[in-house]
Amino acid sequence: MKDTIITYIDSDGKRAAKSLWNKYSNIASLVPFENLKWMEDFGGILIIIGHGSTMVKMGRYTGLNNSLGRCGSLFIVLAACEVGEVHQNIGELQSIAQGLANSRKDCIVWGTTRDLPQHAVADGTCFHKSPIFNWLQPANDNFPGMWRQFRKQAEQDEVLSMISNLNLHLL
Repeated sequence: MKDTIITYIDSDGKRAAKSLWNKYSNIASLVPFENLKWMEDFGGILIIIGHGSTMVKMGRYTGLNNSLGRCGSLFIVLAACEVGEVHQNIGELQSIAQGLANSRKDCIVWGTTRDLPQHAVADGTCFHKSPIFNWLQPANDNFPGMWRQFRKQAEQDEVLSMISNLNLHLL
């Protein structure tokens, strides 16, 4: 197994993932999302490609963490294509990325901060080969400020971040 796994969660993500994999097949493996849960020995970087709306639905209903099962990756990239076109509130995806970082021990999750064009994923311009490791990683070179890194929050911060979901303004 190579040090980068590229996976997809919808048909558009599959097309972009295959294209990205074709470009970096020397350092990356293309694995269907449903097969990740059995890869507990994998220690590289996992890139999940698909629409932001699909990621948000997965995060709300089944939880991305549950879907990943025992996949051992401690470095996860949520490459959510066309987020800005799918929803108005881009912060929804950031809460999914933060929730994934909170639920996986010692995991670092990168998520997009705004619209990520599908062609930028497919042609690899939003990634670069790490100068240290033999894997792909998010790159802000062509899209400054595109990626935000999430780590496990302290318990107090985790609880406070959920308060916005309580709709206290409706009381």
